[in-house]
Amino acid sequence: MHKGTYADDCIVQRVTQHKCYIVATCDKDLKRRIRKIPGVPIMYIYDHRYSIERMPDAYGAPAV
Repeated sequence: MHKGTYADDCIVQRVTQHKCYIVATCDKDLKRRIRKIPGVPIMYIYDHRYSIERMPDAYGAPAV
């Protein structure tokens, strides 16, 4: 993280440059921003369970 930069902005910048991350967050605004970046999965806790939201292939997710 850089001095004077919000953590959310730093995370979004990093995953935009290097799409090799899974972002784990329960922050609704950060999830909304990350969903706009193709190929970046989001991990979060919902109803006492871990959930991973994967991006469809059409949106830039790597083929498995």
